[in-house]
Amino acid sequence: MKKNYRLLLSNIFLLLAMFSASAQDYVNGIFILNEIGDAQGATVSFLPNEGTIENDIFGTVNPTAGGLGSTGQSMSFYGDNAYIILNTSNRLRVVNGTTFDLVYTLNGGLSNPRYMAFANGKGYITCWGDASLESDDYVAVLNLETYTIETTIPMAEGVERILEINGKLYVAHKGGYGYGNLVSVINPTNNSIEDTIEVGDVPNSMVVDNGFLYVLCEGKPFWAGTETYGKLQKINLADNTVASTVDFPLLHPTNLKIANGNLYYSMFEEVFRMAITATELPTEPLFTLPTAQPYGIYGMEIIDDTIYVADAGIFAAPSDIYLYDLEGVLLDDFEAGVGTNGFYKALEVDLGIDDKQNIKIAVYPNPATEAFYINATETATIKLYDVAGRLVKTEKYTPSGINVAHLAKGIYLVETEIGSNKSVEKLIIK
Repeated sequence: MKKNYRLLLSNIFLLLAMFSASAQDYVNGIFILNEIGDAQGATVSFLPNEGTIENDIFGTVNPTAGGLGSTGQSMSFYGDNAYIILNTSNRLRVVNGTTFDLVYTLNGGLSNPRYMAFANGKGYITCWGDASLESDDYVAVLNLETYTIETTIPMAEGVERILEINGKLYVAHKGGYGYGNLVSVINPTNNSIEDTIEVGDVPNSMVVDNGFLYVLCEGKPFWAGTETYGKLQKINLADNTVASTVDFPLLHPTNLKIANGNLYYSMFEEVFRMAITATELPTEPLFTLPTAQPYGIYGMEIIDDTIYVADAGIFAAPSDIYLYDLEGVLLDDFEAGVGTNGFYKALEVDLGIDDKQNIKIAVYPNPATEAFYINATETATIKLYDVAGRLVKTEKYTPSGINVAHLAKGIYLVETEIGSNKSVEKLIIK
């Protein structure tokens, strides 16, 4: 009778898994956007706070969706959802922000989409249009309930980064295939451009702090004909005027970030730190990547006092990811997908014993080949069942994971027991 009960339970869980491709919740970790993937396009990796990286979570959760699409440009989060912009595919994928189940795919209305922000209950997506034309750039206004483009706002060339600040939208004009030098201010109540601010050439990143917008301009490259160099400009948000400028002689900085009263930026394989009140540039880098690649640092973010840095190499192999603390001490390194360009914090959930009944225990990587892990730090007992309900493995969980290399390929059920609470998740071994 007990065996039949186990068989019944396993078949029920298997059927549930077939109707819901998501086998776990992606919480307490970092999403990593990889611009280039396999034949199915870009990928998203997930790095849990405890455990190892899991690659292509969109493909794992949504195996029939045909992949994300080509050229993963950026990710944004609003409400329960994550919004993934696929630049070359002119596509927006909307997924649940914790399970990564596909919610909606928008394939129309976007031409060369870049970045996204949210204001007045709408989504605002910067679009280059034809990047060689100066007159067709716009911001698309997305209805977040129907996932339709309600209207478009014509813009100057090369709309790129976009930030919501105090109910207004600040848009940096990097320039498309040209070279921009503006920041536009959009009033989302009527979708009008209410101000434009002239800044240095090619503004590539922006951060905001204490009533000021800091804009990092990389300048025009030497192949532009007339090379110009970087500027860090401080804009007073009270009147949208440039309050101060720090010049970068003969340098092209990128990836402006802010943490604990300091600004951070990159140049090739180096990261620099300067006080937000400083009027002169630092003379020495905070740290230098172990190896110098042709394009230097491609993606960079600061999350919870950790600096995440991506070296994409020549975009033909997995990117090298490095984690540093705010003092420049190397904490960890590993590989992600190809062309890693962004890091995003996942939802934080308390995984204490008292909450386990309402929270799934994540099992990763999934599919697994050598071993799998769970996203819990408490003492746990792991039981592994095959689809016939037979117990094939049981052991105490350790940080080294559960070895499954000796098991046959197929679908299994992982029962995790922590105290009086249990969680059952599907696992594919391949």
